[in-house]
Amino acid sequence: MPIKNYAFLIKADGYPVRGTQTTLPGDGFTTHIFAASNIAAHIVAAQNFAQNGIEVIETCGGFSDTDFDAVKNALDGRVALGRVTFDAANQALLTRFITSP
Repeated sequence: MPIKNYAFLIKADGYPVRGTQTTLPGDGFTTHIFAASNIAAHIVAAQNFAQNGIEVIETCGGFSDTDFDAVKNALDGRVALGRVTFDAANQALLTRFITSP
C-alpha cells in the first residue's frame, strides 16, 4: 500500500515556539511540514499527525537523539518515525559550514 500522508518536522531556532505548519498537496500524496523551535511543540504536532491519519513522520537533522526519542516515545509506535542523518563526509561539510564565520 503506498504512503499517502507524510509529515516532516523541522526543529531550529528562529521558528515560532508554538510552530508553523504548511501542507503540500500532490497527486495522491500529501506532505505536511511542521516547524518549531522547541521540542514540546513537535511532540504535540506529531501526536496530532498520528491521530489524523499521517502514515510516516520524519525529523530533520536539527533533532538531537534526546529530541528524537521524546517524539518516538510520544507516538508509542502508532506511526513510523524516521530521521534525517548525514554520513561522515557530509557531516564534516555541514560542521564546516556552521562553524565558518
